[in-house]
Amino acid sequence: MKAIKLASVFAVTAVAAAVSTATFAADAIITGEAGVEYVQYHGSASDTKGDTADGTDLGELELHVDTGIVYAELEFKTTGEDEGTDINMEKLYVKQGAVSFGRFDGSVATGAFMGMDEIFSGVDTRDNRVVNKETDNTGIRYKVTPEFTVAVEASGSRNVRVSKAAVTAGGVVVTPAVTSQEKIDSEIGVALSYVKDFGVVKLGVSAGAIGDTNAYNIGAQTTVGMATISANYGAGKTIDDVDTDSSSATTDVEQAQINIALAVTDALTLTYEYARDLENSGKAGKADHVDATYFIAEYAVGDLTYYYKNYNGDAELNSDIGKNIVGVKVFF
Repeated sequence: MKAIKLASVFAVTAVAAAVSTATFAADAIITGEAGVEYVQYHGSASDTKGDTADGTDLGELELHVDTGIVYAELEFKTTGEDEGTDINMEKLYVKQGAVSFGRFDGSVATGAFMGMDEIFSGVDTRDNRVVNKETDNTGIRYKVTPEFTVAVEASGSRNVRVSKAAVTAGGVVVTPAVTSQEKIDSEIGVALSYVKDFGVVKLGVSAGAIGDTNAYNIGAQTTVGMATISANYGAGKTIDDVDTDSSSATTDVEQAQINIALAVTDALTLTYEYARDLENSGKAGKADHVDATYFIAEYAVGDLTYYYKNYNGDAELNSDIGKNIVGVKVFF
């Protein structure tokens, strides 16, 4: 009797596994890119970085699986090392009607940023310098309408530096000064995004707040002939550097960006992006305009795309500022 029961259990398990595998296989899509490029640094970047010619940064495979209930996005990406590979779960969430639960790629608070986001990608409620800054590890999203999304998001825990002064007695140090790290718990907040295409122009607004941080972004996009023009503005308060004496130290952020994409022909596309750090421009020790530009020219021949890229401006806006790239790649 036990043998029959065990056989039944194994049979049911095998069928369930087969059905599950078939479901995933039927809805799996693999995309990626590969190619080769030459990178040449200029300006201050040339002092710390060496020119390189390889395609290691272009190797990527993404597996997208959608069962209707579960959505997963798994990324295999080269690290630049010989045969080195990073494997990351970019998205993994479950869906119940208009509600989704799980890990997402990015915050709803940045949903209004439009066009190319090479320099700025929208003001988020966590600063890039902070460990476990992401608000996409845990989230609940509800699509009220196709244009309007509200979300509950959570940040990761983070380190805070705690300094204790030395204790002395009679001029003798009894307890020396100590600096240690303490963990601040995850914080939970809310975010929303509303983006609607009115035909002539597409407009969007998005915002979020978690703990002492907040952010809002406004975006607009229109098409005039061969040109697609996008303009974005973002502002808010983000958490300061991870090694701080305060659990609630924040930094004001204000940035603007515009980009223009020209579809010159079916094969040739030219894109220009200009970004400015409005919060720091003109402040003590800063230039009148803390800004940067990004230009890309792409020419498609069959399945291959040949391109030239140029980053220029203040390195504070992007670590890639001061760089030229020539390359060829293919998307598949």
